Amino acid sequence: MDVYTLKFYKRASDFLAELDREIADLENSTRALGAEVEQLKSAADKYMKIQNLVKKFGGGETEHPPVEVTGLGIYIEPSPSTKYNIYVQSYSHMLDLLSVLKKVREVAGAVIKEGDLSEAPVAVQFKQGVPVKLIIL
Repeated sequence: MDVYTLKFYKRASDFLAELDREIADLENSTRALGAEVEQLKSAADKYMKIQNLVKKFGGGETEHPPVEVTGLGIYIEPSPSTKYNIYVQSYSHMLDLLSVLKKVREVAGAVIKEGDLSEAPVAVQFKQGVPVKLIIL
């Protein structure tokens, strides 16, 4: 399901400033998560080797599935490999989102600057949190 929202800004420059803050926050979060992913990788690899040995010698599954509550998976003390997979998936998505937001910033910034629209009121439609339509009011 796509999630669309619409946000109004008194000035186009306010939208750009908010986008700049969001990009900076995402860059910081991505750096921090990248470091976590690197630390988890060796622990996840070791865990998977042990898990494979346990399976090879007839041991049961030691991993517990998440508790699902209205679509929210709740992981209680997840294994290193589960945690690693979740982090890697998030890290990859965050890098993609960062790339998209930077491109949107570049295009929106050029349009606003070249059109001398920094003081103009705007509305912005977001899809999944990404600006997809800039409406000059």
